[in-house]
Amino acid sequence: MNIGLLIIDVQKAFIGHRKGEEEYHNTFEYINETATLFRKAGKSVIIVRDIEGGNDDTYQNVEELIVEDSDIEVLKEFSNSFWKTNLETILKEKNVDFVVLCGNAAEYCVLATYNGAIERGFGAAMLQHGIFANHTNGLVHIYNNRALISYEVISYMLNN
Repeated sequence: MNIGLLIIDVQKAFIGHRKGEEEYHNTFEYINETATLFRKAGKSVIIVRDIEGGNDDTYQNVEELIVEDSDIEVLKEFSNSFWKTNLETILKEKNVDFVVLCGNAAEYCVLATYNGAIERGFGAAMLQHGIFANHTNGLVHIYNNRALISYEVISYMLNN
């Protein structure tokens, strides 16, 4: 199995207003540490940015996201990161057959991309503690109805 990490829509316009929240800090700790695991293992880290509303400074990634030169950026205009983008092509070129999803928002773009991955034959799981939700029940729904993967399991998979 060759796995890749998708970091979805962690942009100022969408989550910048949440900076003071404990959940904000904790979620980015999981996202950044998981991305570090992937990079150290030579695996793909793909950062998806939604530019449907624009591509100015407010639609850039928040400063808390650690981005490396080796990361790949995908721009999208729809909820599903696969729809009318080059994401599927990139994953196939990198021989990725399983994706771990994290970012914003559980009920919308992360879920749509998860479904898009499954529809295209990729294995997929949501990063536990690595997803923002717009509504309190959003994470509960995702955690109860979709495959989750923890940082610890990813660490084991990448190091063995």
